[in-house]
Amino acid sequence: MNGWEAAEKTVPAGEEHWLMHNNRPYVMYSTPDRVVAGAGERFGRASVRHLFSGPFARIRDTELTFGDSIAGGARFAIPHIVLYFCLAGQFALEENDLAVDDTNFLAFRSAELRQVRFQSGLYNRIITVEIYPEQMQGVDSSLQALLPSFPAGERFFSNHRLSPGLRHILQQLIDCPYPDPVRELYIEGKLLELLAVYFNETVYRQAVLPDGPLRLSRQDITSLQQARQLLDRNFITPPTLAGLARMVCLNEFKLKNGFKQVFGQTVHSYVVDKRLELAVRLLTEKKLNIGEVASHIGYANASYFALAFRKKNGINPREYLAQRE
Repeated sequence: MNGWEAAEKTVPAGEEHWLMHNNRPYVMYSTPDRVVAGAGERFGRASVRHLFSGPFARIRDTELTFGDSIAGGARFAIPHIVLYFCLAGQFALEENDLAVDDTNFLAFRSAELRQVRFQSGLYNRIITVEIYPEQMQGVDSSLQALLPSFPAGERFFSNHRLSPGLRHILQQLIDCPYPDPVRELYIEGKLLELLAVYFNETVYRQAVLPDGPLRLSRQDITSLQQARQLLDRNFITPPTLAGLARMVCLNEFKLKNGFKQVFGQTVHSYVVDKRLELAVRLLTEKKLNIGEVASHIGYANASYFALAFRKKNGINPREYLAQRE
């Protein structure tokens, strides 16, 4: 997707995604298998990549940056369930009074999505997982049995905490190292893993947004979000726990335990994950060798880097590079 077309263009049956600008509708539309758009840089930058298209599910990777605050929405001709995972940025469903950012995700079933508000200048990366229950004949019976776990009715909206487990699977979907046709098999397996973790966390463990044994005020949660932003900017040479606590005006106990409660992982594991995500990007670009990548992300010992990489990705850096050949 390179831009947007005016709404006067004939829209084929399927999905219709639209934007409102100066009280005029513009549409980006798609059939279930392709995305069509035009008009270049009219509202900012946008791209859509199809990661998977199977008999009962589709996965898309969308990147959006708008020059102005803008509202949009969508209409769906084929009934289905949608999971929106916002890996970067933030958007709001004004009609439903829901906000989605990189700490939570949206699950919904509806014939349309209205008044989705995006901020000006903010980079958004959204992984969309679409499930088509009516096309699941012949799919594993255990998955079919779980579908009623979604809220009943033709229209529902709910959001849930984006756990480290779900985030890790989504990153693996994006960074799939395999060529076709192995790639399709790998992504289909990851899709089933994603759904298994989703059902476990939202149905069986009743995962909810920040709440738990440690009582956190609104200001505490703001401070924890500031701590994560500081780590995002300084994960190669992060401050000490004590230093980070001073920077966000929390004591170490509340920082350590509150960070795990709100974001689902410790400060240390968050920093390690950020470093290894950067390592994958650097290896993919092939501008640095393994030793240089290790040094660049803060590992003095390449062997320790290789062990951490294998623990997160299931293969060592050399095997990862070989699969990219």
